[in-house]
Parts: sequence; structure tokens; C-alpha cells
Amino acid sequence: MIQSELNYGDVYLVPKKTIVDSRKQCDTSIQFGPRRFVMPLYASNMKSVVDAESCELFARRGWFYTMHRFNVDVVAFVASMQQQGLFASISAGVNDDTVQQLAALKAAGLSPEYITVDVANAWCVKAERMIRHIRREFPDCFLIGGNIATAAAARDLQDWGCDAIKAGIAGGRVCITKNKTGFHRPMVSTVRDCAAAITVPLIADGGIVEHGDVAKALACGASMVMAGSLFAGYDESAGEIVEIGGKHYKEYFGSASQFNKGEYKNVEGKKILVEYKGSIARLLHELQEDLQSSISYAGGDTLAALREVEMITVSR
Repeated sequence: MIQSELNYGDVYLVPKKTIVDSRKQCDTSIQFGPRRFVMPLYASNMKSVVDAESCELFARRGWFYTMHRFNVDVVAFVASMQQQGLFASISAGVNDDTVQQLAALKAAGLSPEYITVDVANAWCVKAERMIRHIRREFPDCFLIGGNIATAAAARDLQDWGCDAIKAGIAGGRVCITKNKTGFHRPMVSTVRDCAAAITVPLIADGGIVEHGDVAKALACGASMVMAGSLFAGYDESAGEIVEIGGKHYKEYFGSASQFNKGEYKNVEGKKILVEYKGSIARLLHELQEDLQSSISYAGGDTLAALREVEMITVSR
């Protein structure tokens, strides 16, 4: 039997009685690892989305971030962030170069507060080895592992030592894994299955098209949400500005694209142009306002209310 599964666009949330006088009374903050952040949402750790400057901006505004892992001097990055009194959150691969980078961090007496093991399919032996290695070498760090798409994979990563798990395979706007390989799971089904299988926080990664999708992901059981295209195209976003026909755009490309790899080999990502949108400050404010509205419709005043709402499917 072939199972039917759901994406964010296939579902909506049913309103409850609002208990607050103003949506501004709704608290969007979340404790995630050793720190509390103003929103359960952050930008994808992609070279075309974040860089050192944007990571610093997010940290100063109280948002979580994760620096990408491509051609990054992790020693210099961690030292810079911590010297400014900010937290350090880095990405790690699963190959020998990552082992060397981590050794350099230890030699410099540095320990990032957050490390994300970042691989296309983290349900693999190389990811297991790296997760266990980081758990031994940096026992105090908050360790995130991803990406996975099934309950069994989520349980394994928790057993290997992850403090949080990132779920979502081939759901992003510039990911073509499903086209190249045939493998993908819709995000509502992915998040619900994986979140129910573990006791550590789940991060829903990919498939966020509208602001309301963030609330849907949280209603499915996610503790945090990661989005890429949502944060692309702004002054503070990484990526080159391109002018076409008098209009300005910014490049946005997948981590598995030839534009990130530097060669056409095992390509599972593409590049698109995102309309230039100006300062990101307005987006961050609007995202928080919209989530406050979601909480009010959920009948509460904290994010916990979204876990109690009814979800319905719709025909498209």
C-alpha cells in the first residue's frame, strides 16, 4: 500500500478562543539549549543565506543562527563571536577536514556553544562517527544532528548523542534531491513522525513558503524551524546582487549545487534569483508579529498553545 502524506500547504489550523487582550501579549520566545531566543525560527546554514556579519546580527537581536561550514575559519569565527560576548554556533561536516578543524578549536582553547553536524542524510555511519566524536571532544556543547526524515533515524541520532535533531530531506526551494534521486517526504508528515519518536527538540528544516507555515511546523511538534528562501534577498543576507532589466536580485543557491561545490559533481541543488528586498529588520519584526497572531488564534499566550490546536487537511 502506498501511504499518503502531507505538506504545509495541505493543512490549516483551527482557531480557538483568544484569551489575550492584545497579540503583543503573546510570547514567541523559546529556550533552546543553553540560551533563550526571541523566536523559534532561524536562517538556514547555507552559504547563500548567512555569513559572519549576518550571524552576528542575528545573535545581537536574540535570534538563533548557525554559521555554514564552507571555507570557514572556525577558529577565527568562534573566537570573534565569543570575544564580542556573543554565542558561537557552527556547522560541521563528516570528513577528515572537520576532524582537523575541531582539533584546531580544542588546541586554541575554544568551545562553541552550538555545533550542527550538517549532512544531506545524517542517518549514516559517517555521521554517527562524527556525532560520537564531537560528543567526546566537546561534551558541553549543544549538539544538533541533521538531516533525517523518519522516526527510526531520529531515534538513532538521539541515541548517538544529539541534543536536537534536524528533520527534512529535499523540502527546500533550491533542493533538487527529489528530482535527482526520487527520495523525499512532505514536511507535515516528516515533522509529526520524527517529533513523536524522540524526547529531544526537533528542528523542522525546509518547505517554509508562507509565514503561517512556521506555526504549522510548531503545531506538528517542532521546537525550532529553519528556513532558507524566507531569509534570502535582503541586505544582510549572503549572496551576490545581480541587476537584470533595471531590477535587483540576490543569488540563492543550494548547498549541494555546483555554485557551492565549485564543480558539477553529485549536484542536488540549484541556483535561483530572489528579488532584492532591502533591510531584514522589517522581516524579523513581521515574522514575530505573525507568530504572535498565531499564538492568539491558538487560544494561548505562549508557543505551547500551538501544540494543542486541531489540524485539518484541505483539498487544493
